[in-house]
Amino acid sequence: MRLLFLFAILLMPLLSIAQFEPAEKGLTIIVTDGTIEGKVSTLQPPGNNDFTDPIRPLGMANAIQAGAFLDRPSYGLSGFLLIFCVNDSIEEEQGYLEVNGEIFRGIYRLIRQKLSPDEEIPEGMAPYRLGGTVYFLGIS
Repeated sequence: MRLLFLFAILLMPLLSIAQFEPAEKGLTIIVTDGTIEGKVSTLQPPGNNDFTDPIRPLGMANAIQAGAFLDRPSYGLSGFLLIFCVNDSIEEEQGYLEVNGEIFRGIYRLIRQKLSPDEEIPEGMAPYRLGGTVYFLGIS
């Protein structure tokens, strides 16, 4: 859960642009704020971190969807990402998202990647496969 939260925070800079590229080992997300500026970090002594959790690819092939909405929700479930899927619909109805003055039609979804391929999908939720043009909007 901490990795998912950290991932979402790193992807959420305001006014950033993301590109999604399929890769052999999962989904690659490229985020840019339109500049090519780099950061110079200072060397810090090693911490007492115990890195024991495996890093999984982002493919979202095995995502869990908690809900899909026409209107942007204000609340979600802990650890779920709020995304907007461009051109998706619910029974031919679509919501909208305005980005830099441009209106996109689609569906808001609350999703999270499965923690393991055999993780059961909780009752009331559904499997979801991420694809197409998607905006990452926040995390619960």
